[in-house]
Amino acid sequence: MGTIKEAITLKHQANLGEEVEDVAFAAGDEVTVLKEWADHYLCKNDDGRLFNIPKPYVEA
Repeated sequence: MGTIKEAITLKHQANLGEEVEDVAFAAGDEVTVLKEWADHYLCKNDDGRLFNIPKPYVEA
């Protein structure tokens, strides 16, 4: 699990051809960290959506 440090809005596109949607995260929101890279995490929110979130925004 990880916690969002500060509010952030990320783009989400479930599948190619579908509309891109802005998804807002508030400070304190919890996400599931699936994988860690040098500068970001692959995270899943409560809705099951996947996001690449830059490390400065996640406290793992």
